[in-house]
Parts: sequence; structure tokens; C-alpha cells
Amino acid sequence: MFRKVTLSIAAAVLVAGTVTAVPAQAATKISNGVACSKVNATTKVSGYSYRCAKNTMVKNSKLTWLSVECLAAIKSYDAALKAKKDLSSVATQTAELDKQLTTATEALTKTTAALDAAKEQINKSRATMNLTTNAAEKLALSNAVSKLANAILILTTSRSKLDSQVKDLISKKALLASAPEQINANVTDSKASANLLCAKGF
Repeated sequence: MFRKVTLSIAAAVLVAGTVTAVPAQAATKISNGVACSKVNATTKVSGYSYRCAKNTMVKNSKLTWLSVECLAAIKSYDAALKAKKDLSSVATQTAELDKQLTTATEALTKTTAALDAAKEQINKSRATMNLTTNAAEKLALSNAVSKLANAILILTTSRSKLDSQVKDLISKKALLASAPEQINANVTDSKASANLLCAKGF
């Protein structure tokens, strides 16, 4: 009887020892946040790809497995932070745009005035040419009208380009003015995405 009890206890201890050894192997399953040792090592688990790297969003982080989705989200967050840092030059960029806009606007005003003057002069020259009977005067006026017509063509093209330039500068200035709000939103959104995709166990 004593021998049977002893054998039963020995068998139970053996089984218990065998059962407790299994979870130790399972504990090494790779996921976000699990420690690793070789930087840039890669692996796949259940169709997900991981890389051994440091999470730059965590202070004093150590090498851990991070999913490629997590790493991409961190990269987007870093880019958003850089863009926010670059906002320090917004005032300088705005001042430069204002300078260009002033120059373009002044040129547009002068070109428009010159175009209006040329149109007025060509109308006067044509009216005079129609009234005069002097052949030499007609020829001179005809030449003048031809030159004015060419000038009007050039001024019209210049005015169109300057008008487009002014509109483009105004759009750039408006976009620059809205940049801080948009970039701050990008930082917030990219950080939230990174925190979600880099959550431990994912």
C-alpha cells in the first residue's frame, strides 16, 4: 500500500514538472514591446512583420520588437514634429511673401495703366487717321497704330502673368497663415495613431 502511494506521488510530481515547463516557452511570443537584442532584426508572427528597434516616442527606450505599422506611424509622427519645428520660420516666409506681393501688385497697377493708355491712344490715332487726307500723316498714324497694337498685345500678356502671380502669392500667404493650425492637428493625429499601433501586445 505504501509503495502504491509513493509511486502515485512521484507520478504527480513528474506530471506537474512537465506541465509547468510549457508556459516558459510560450512566454517568448513576439509582439510590440517584447525585448529583443539584435538591432534591425526582423521576423514574422501570424502574418505580421516586426523589427527590433527602439521606440523613439518612449524616453530612454530599449530594443524591443515593433510592428512595421508601428514604425511607420512613428515616422509620420516624427515628420509632423519636424514640420511643427519649422513653423518658427513662418514670420520670415510671410514677410518675404508680402515683399513679393507688393512688388507684383505695383507692377500690375503700372502695367494696367500703361495698357489703358495704349488703348486710349490707339483709338485717338485711328480717329485722326480716318479724318486726315494727308497721305504722309496717314502713313505715320498707321505706323503708330501698328506699334500701339503690338504694345497692347505685349502689355496684355504681361498683365495676365502679373495677375496670376498676385493671385498665387495671395493663396500662398493664406496657406501659410493656416499652417500652424493644420500642423498642430497633424501632430495630434499622428501621435494618437502611433500610440494605438505601438500598443504592447499588438
